[in-house]
Amino acid sequence: MTAIAILAAIGTIFLLLAAYIVLAERYGEMHSALILAGCAFGLAITIYIIMKISDAAARKRQRERAKIDTSALLTIAALAAAPAVLRSRGLLMLAVPVIAFSGLSLLTKKKKRRPVDDSSSGDGI
Repeated sequence: MTAIAILAAIGTIFLLLAAYIVLAERYGEMHSALILAGCAFGLAITIYIIMKISDAAARKRQRERAKIDTSALLTIAALAAAPAVLRSRGLLMLAVPVIAFSGLSLLTKKKKRRPVDDSSSGDGI
């Protein structure tokens, strides 16, 4: 892998040198250097923006995965505690309202709606 990286770096250097020579013959030395520098900075900024977008998407996936893991862990803990709660009459009386409230909150949770696209309704024909 090191040899491939070294040969790729040498090839890139010669490619940039050839581009500089062609641009220098056409536009002059100063303009060709500025053109190559501008292209390099533009490419660097583009790669930076792509990396930031990719990093934000990865963080979002990680947060969603953490939410799913947390809810799974809470479900497992509730199932593990269920036999103890069902044996004790006092704990059972406390658990019934909590279960009812959590079930009600799951049923009434609002879902995000997508905007309706009216362009395909066919009214304009």
